[in-house]
Amino acid sequence: MKITGNESNTYILKELGNRLKEIRVNAGITQEEMSERSGLSLSSVRRIENGDNVKIENILNIMRALSLIGNLEVVIPEQIMSPSMNLDVGKKRQRAVSKKKNTNSEWKWGEDK
Repeated sequence: MKITGNESNTYILKELGNRLKEIRVNAGITQEEMSERSGLSLSSVRRIENGDNVKIENILNIMRALSLIGNLEVVIPEQIMSPSMNLDVGKKRQRAVSKKKNTNSEWKWGEDK
């Protein structure tokens, strides 16, 4: 099934588990072999494939064992700043700045309390 972004976390975890299981089965790898390759317990492999709530580190171990870890570059690409946004060449932004509200009234003494 396609993940569009409107699904619950529970649904996405189940879908992710199903996809990882399908890839594992298509590669001819048993859950026991996956456990050994990923360094996870057999029960952890089963929990991931069942869509249970697990640590992201465990999912990364499974992805690495299936040679899928490089796909994260597609899911969460590195952010490249355009030259017009980059005020100090070579420096990355460290935080976002909130946009100031546009007020039509001028500031007056005593209003800062």
